[in-house]
Amino acid sequence: MSKRKNFYDDDYIPYKDQKEKSDVNTGNPHDIFEYLTARVYKQDEYCKDAAMVLYQHAKGITSRNFVCGPAGSGKTYVYECIRDIWPDTVIVNAANISADGWSGGNKATDFLDRLDPSGKPAIVVFDEFDKLASPKFAKTGENVSASIQSEFLKMVEGDVITVGGRRGEPRRVFDTSKMSFVFCGSFSERALGIADTMNESGFGFGREKHIHKAYENRLTISDIIDAGVIPELASRATRLTNVVPLSVEDYKYLLTEHSGSPLKKLEQTYGMKFIIDDGKLEKIAVSAFESGLGVRNAAAALQRLIDDRIFATFDPDGHGEDAQDPDTLVL
Repeated sequence: MSKRKNFYDDDYIPYKDQKEKSDVNTGNPHDIFEYLTARVYKQDEYCKDAAMVLYQHAKGITSRNFVCGPAGSGKTYVYECIRDIWPDTVIVNAANISADGWSGGNKATDFLDRLDPSGKPAIVVFDEFDKLASPKFAKTGENVSASIQSEFLKMVEGDVITVGGRRGEPRRVFDTSKMSFVFCGSFSERALGIADTMNESGFGFGREKHIHKAYENRLTISDIIDAGVIPELASRATRLTNVVPLSVEDYKYLLTEHSGSPLKKLEQTYGMKFIIDDGKLEKIAVSAFESGLGVRNAAAALQRLIDDRIFATFDPDGHGEDAQDPDTLVL
């Protein structure tokens, strides 16, 4: 058996953890749920709902779904995980969509360019949908956001859309009645507004008054309509899921202890153990919590710590301090 190379050896090749092959049974919603919860922390309700979306979709039962929750809580990440086992999953940044007939920007149906009409029916996820839905008015007084949403309404009701066919492009036809749609958004202004209303109307006679926070109260269909989603679209929702906000302690656990933690993935990549100082972990978790940028941003901060530590190891003045324990690196 050959001796494993250490990360500071000239011919070191990083160990890459083999990505789990798609042995998830999409005909079993509990199997999908277990797959998701191994990768997503503290969002069991969301994972269950997403598992049902995929299970039903694979059976030919389409759905229209809304997902509400704070930035950085994993709204999009769940469907990135879904995409790994159902490749015909498209994630679209809805904030960049403009009305049909307007110059510039993306159109509501542009995502079809990323699909094969002969492939499996797609699950289409519109991220940042709250930003699209927030009312915006043209000089004529027209609510442009409502106009764009009317185009979505035709899609979710089931429409036959033809793309291409010009300048020699192949003509492709899509039936959106076979697609499932997911509309994700933070709806943060509405969540903050609910908290403010609860605080203004609260009672505190003789006892400490409870301070309500955003997302402490679940958002409803009425709430997302108040935030700008047109009633015709909101009323067609199969389900509305509220994603749970994460605390600083949640981020600390998620970063280091959860089965899908970024630190464990990095350990698998480098084939060694990383030990992170409590103070540095606290700083990264607080930054993820306060910025709303979530686990991706925290994972990038961990990577920077590792980069700096490995770089320092090669410093000629460092005297190869980590060489005594090639299996462990203290960050």
